[in-house]
Amino acid sequence: MKIEAILFDLGKVLVDFDMDSGVRNLLARCSIPREEFERILWDKAWIRRYERGEISTEQFHAYLCRTATLAMELSEFCRTWSGIFAPDLIVSERLLSVLKRNYSLILVSNTNAAHAEYVRKNYAVFDYFDHHILSYEVGSLKPDAQIFHHAIAASKLPAEALFFIDDREENVLAARALGIHAHQFISEKELLAALRDAGVDVGEAQ
Repeated sequence: MKIEAILFDLGKVLVDFDMDSGVRNLLARCSIPREEFERILWDKAWIRRYERGEISTEQFHAYLCRTATLAMELSEFCRTWSGIFAPDLIVSERLLSVLKRNYSLILVSNTNAAHAEYVRKNYAVFDYFDHHILSYEVGSLKPDAQIFHHAIAASKLPAEALFFIDDREENVLAARALGIHAHQFISEKELLAALRDAGVDVGEAQ
């Protein structure tokens, strides 16, 4: 079946980030060891609820202040928590522009409200996409099938007409299990080759 829509992950595909720098900057305002801080920060009972939109940024910040001794106002927390992103895109805007001419583009990302708002304000990348399937808005995280079902529904196409790009193998395998064509992202050069192999018109995006 002909590919009619391209689905992109956000982090480590479109926008790079350095989570370690964020951890260090938050830890600098805590009075507990790094190991304990990371245990609290990445506690699945909290971080997954946050990225599924079950709790707000305000609630996540309050949790860190209370449990990890974070001494930081909410506005500063949002700046620090979102200061992990690199300034330049990984996949070029040129490629996105070329793809947008002939295909529906759909963003499918595990993210939270603070990070999504930061990317919206600081990058033009959101503007290329016809639909934004964001975990905190749809209540589901990759590799769960439900987030992909949201993307399929938004596309109004069969799964076989979709091409999904993600840096994590488990997400690629989950998409393939639903019949979606999927590529594990390493570089734009390899992505271009995979798109061509799938019959996607990448035009002059070399």
